Amino acid sequence: MIDSGQRILLNLFISISIIVAIQICILEYFHLRPQYENLISDLKHDQTRVQANAVSAITAINSLHPIEAILANAGVEITDEIKQQFPPKDDIRQMYGSEPIILGLDRCERFRETVVTGDGFIAPAGMFNTGTNLLQELLVKNCYLPERILKHGEGNTGMRWQVPWGKHSPVSWRYKHAAPTMTTLNQTEFLPAVVIKDPYTWMDSMCRHSYAANWKHISDHCPNLIPISDEEKKEIHGEDTFKVNIRYSDTNVTHHTSIADIWNTWYGDWIDADFPRLIVRFEDLLFHAESVVQQVCECGGGTLHEDKKFEYSVDSAKSGAAHKGSNGLVKSMVKYGNRSNRLIAFTPQDLKYAIETVRDDIMKKFGYLTPIA
Repeated sequence: MIDSGQRILLNLFISISIIVAIQICILEYFHLRPQYENLISDLKHDQTRVQANAVSAITAINSLHPIEAILANAGVEITDEIKQQFPPKDDIRQMYGSEPIILGLDRCERFRETVVTGDGFIAPAGMFNTGTNLLQELLVKNCYLPERILKHGEGNTGMRWQVPWGKHSPVSWRYKHAAPTMTTLNQTEFLPAVVIKDPYTWMDSMCRHSYAANWKHISDHCPNLIPISDEEKKEIHGEDTFKVNIRYSDTNVTHHTSIADIWNTWYGDWIDADFPRLIVRFEDLLFHAESVVQQVCECGGGTLHEDKKFEYSVDSAKSGAAHKGSNGLVKSMVKYGNRSNRLIAFTPQDLKYAIETVRDDIMKKFGYLTPIA
C-alpha cells in the first residue's frame, strides 16, 4: 500500500516522464524532418521523371507524322491514287525509328565560337545519290544567318550549295582542294551538313546513277558486289568482288573492293573527323524535314524564316541529264518508306556479302537495320 504522498510523487513522476517523452518526440521530428522532406522530394522527383519519360515515349511515337499530313503541309494535292501508294507507317518506324538522328550537334557551339561573327556558311556534303541537292534546297528555302546578312548585306544568307572542297569529295580533301569558284573562301567557316543514306537503298541507287564511280556492270545483276556465276568471275578476271574506282578528277582516283566498301570508307572518315560537322539521314529529310532543317540551321547560327511557313521541296531537287529519273517527294516517300522495296534488288549472295561487309557500328549509330540473310 502506498500513502497519498507517495501517490502524488508517482503521478508527478509519470507526468514528467510523459512531458519528457513528448519533448523527445518533438525534437526527433524537427531533427529528422529534413530527412523526411528529402525522402518525399526524392519520391516526387522520381514520379516526375517517370511521368516525363512516359510523355517523352508518347512524343517519340507521335513525332513521326502521317505522310498525308506531311504532304498537306508541303502543298501537295493528295488524290486517291496517291493515297493508295502510301507505305505503312509501321514500315517507316521499323526502318528508321520515330525521330530524326543527327550526329554532331554537340559540336555546334564550338563552330559558332570558332567562326568570326557574320562570316559563317552552312553547306551540304555527301556521297553520290544521298540527297545533298535536297538538303541544299531545303536550307536555301528556309534558313538564313542573320549576322551574315547584317555584315555582308541582303542576299548573303550563308547557304551554299556545297562545301568548298567538293560535296562528294572525301573529308580528307578539306584544306587540300577547292572547287574552281570557291578558291578564295575560308574552309574553316563552313559547317558541313553531311547526308547519309541507308546503304542498302543507296547501293540500289548507285546502279541507276553511278556518277564518277566505275565498276563492271552486269545486266540484270546490280547491286553486283560479288560474282554469282563462273561467267561473271571470268569478266572480273577471277576476283572475289567487283572492284570500284571513283574518279574525282584525272589525278584523284580512289579504289574500293566493292560499292559497299565505298559507303564504309567515305562515311567512316566523316564520322572520325574531329572538327564541327553534322551528319543527317536522307530519310529524315523526307519524313522529318522541318525538324532536321531547323536543327542544322540553328547549329550554324541561323534561324528559319519567321515571315513564312516551312517550305518543302516537292519536285526532284536534281536537274540535268545526269539526274534524269530522280524522284520527287511523293515518289521518294513511297520508295524509301516501304520496307518491301529495301532489299528487292539483292541476290542472296550479294545480300550475304553486304551483311558481312557493311560496317555494323555505322548502321547502329544511324539506326539502320541490318537485314537477316
